[in-house]
Amino acid sequence: MTFAVSLRSLNRAGASPSCGLRSFLSLRGSSPRKQYRDSLVFPFSRGQVFQVVADIGKYHEFVPMCVGSKVLRGDAHMHTESIGHRCVQAELVVGYPPFNERYTSTVELDHPRRIVATAAPGGGMFKHMRTVWEFIEQTSQPHGAPVSPFIRAGGTLVSFSIDFEFASLVHAHTASLVFDRMAKRNLAAYLDRCRQLYGR
Repeated sequence: MTFAVSLRSLNRAGASPSCGLRSFLSLRGSSPRKQYRDSLVFPFSRGQVFQVVADIGKYHEFVPMCVGSKVLRGDAHMHTESIGHRCVQAELVVGYPPFNERYTSTVELDHPRRIVATAAPGGGMFKHMRTVWEFIEQTSQPHGAPVSPFIRAGGTLVSFSIDFEFASLVHAHTASLVFDRMAKRNLAAYLDRCRQLYGR
């Protein structure tokens, strides 16, 4: 992925990860392939945030533009450390007028560190789509800065990235701006879900 500023370089510069990190890039100028990255400190434990992101069957209840979600194979509801690495297959339905589009993804869950979802090739609305979630426990801020109240409460730095390209020009023309808005609202939706479930 071509992303100009990494979390590591931000930390060296003394920036606080709780401010978030955002970029939406189109590769090679007018290329239909797009990338987006965002990060934010959630005031919840790594296990709690992982559980919300791994609960794919509930995405239609809170994820922007997701009107249907189900696990086709595997069990995404097993959240203990002993499970370790596992894969599930999931189907999501994305709704944006005038389309309702479904696609299938293989989701790799590495509890509690990382979740990677890759759309199945050769079908659905995407020519290519890969989403990566990473969860890092926060115990201090860069360069000895005071620990924020979020981190003192057991915060987690949540990093989200998506790299995608639509399968057809029709999808690209109709959905591009909609997906830009959806990606930018994504972390806020998961944070709201954590607050709903865990009460902070």
